[in-house]
Amino acid sequence: MKKFFNKVKTDMTFKKAGEGHKLTEDTRSKAVPSRTPAERAHPSQGAQQAGAAALARLEQKDQSKNKRTSSAIKAAARAEAAEREARSTAVSTYATPAEPEVHECAPVLSVSGVRFLCPLCEQSVPRDGLDPHKRECIMTSLIDSPVHMSVTMIQSLNKNRDKVQVCVDTLRKYLENILANPHEEKFRKIRLTNKAFQDRVATMEGHEEFLQAAGFSLKELPHQDTVEPFWVLGEDKCDDLDTLKSYVEVLTTTQPLKFKVDRMMQVLQPTDHVTDFHLPDAFYNLTTDEIKREQQERTDAVQKSFQLRTKAMRERDEQQNLRRYNFTLIRVRFPDNLLLQGVFRAQERLSTLVQFVRNALVSDWLPFVLSSATGQRLEEEEVSFAELGLVPAAVVNFTWDPSIMADIAAQQGAATNNQYLKP
Repeated sequence: MKKFFNKVKTDMTFKKAGEGHKLTEDTRSKAVPSRTPAERAHPSQGAQQAGAAALARLEQKDQSKNKRTSSAIKAAARAEAAEREARSTAVSTYATPAEPEVHECAPVLSVSGVRFLCPLCEQSVPRDGLDPHKRECIMTSLIDSPVHMSVTMIQSLNKNRDKVQVCVDTLRKYLENILANPHEEKFRKIRLTNKAFQDRVATMEGHEEFLQAAGFSLKELPHQDTVEPFWVLGEDKCDDLDTLKSYVEVLTTTQPLKFKVDRMMQVLQPTDHVTDFHLPDAFYNLTTDEIKREQQERTDAVQKSFQLRTKAMRERDEQQNLRRYNFTLIRVRFPDNLLLQGVFRAQERLSTLVQFVRNALVSDWLPFVLSSATGQRLEEEEVSFAELGLVPAAVVNFTWDPSIMADIAAQQGAATNNQYLKP
């Protein structure tokens, strides 16, 4: 490689020395013409395009390098700014926590509704399920006690009390006629198309079940040149008059099923909201508009108290007020602030509350006192909750009878323990 460059250098030196000549030539008589530099050829169009492309690649490479460097710097700057913002947000959140979002909601009912205890199966039944449960329970019991339960069906499944009584009286009259004339055929037959039977008996649910249970059967018999259906009591049934008398007794004494209010007893822990009641609509015997007007009526009542009014006017207003409520929710507050809660009919007597409380006490033999929220003793046990003003909800206070507790303390040296309610 070194020899190559030396040769190139030598060639360049000879070219600068000019045109060659022989040693015998006279160089003085011949002037050496001056060399003019050869004009550089203009590059072709293809060469220009190739050069432009090469320059563009170089520039793009430089710009890409600069761009990558700029992008990296900007990305690093953004990451650092985001980290500072996150730290700032964390500190701010810790210092002033955001307030929780509050949603308005309906108040929780103090009691879910009104329920009743079935006298046949002792099952707790909601108010809107009374009729289907009543029918189902009676039909189930009809197999074991057909006469009694068929009369119970008449008494319990028909709403019109006057028509029910007419039906029962008519059926009883049929049996009494047979007892008075056991061997007369006409008293053992009841024509279904008879007007009296149609008006008094045929429309009552349960009458067919009773007639079948009493020994009657349906037969087609001739009547006035035609054949009509009759309920007919077999002649052999008339020989057992004592049984027929027992059927008359059942018709006379059987009453409609009475579903007692399920107390739905609850023991509530001490709370500052003991007087906050949210009751279902079943507690009120009022329309929505009447409930809205109740507050205004109370204001009017205060104004009426200053007016001269007759005794009849006062009694009429009192009776209207007594019918405003169907049920009442009573909370009994004990000295340890526990609350015993139960549901009652508005027309039930105070004695039912006394018995309700006594059944829940550990020392159920000790006398106690119930008083209103204002401290007034509730002593009239034969007065209804409505008459006492304990509707549609109220809080009453419980204490042991002070005189009895004083005697116990004097004899035993200490009063009874502080446990009031059974676990």
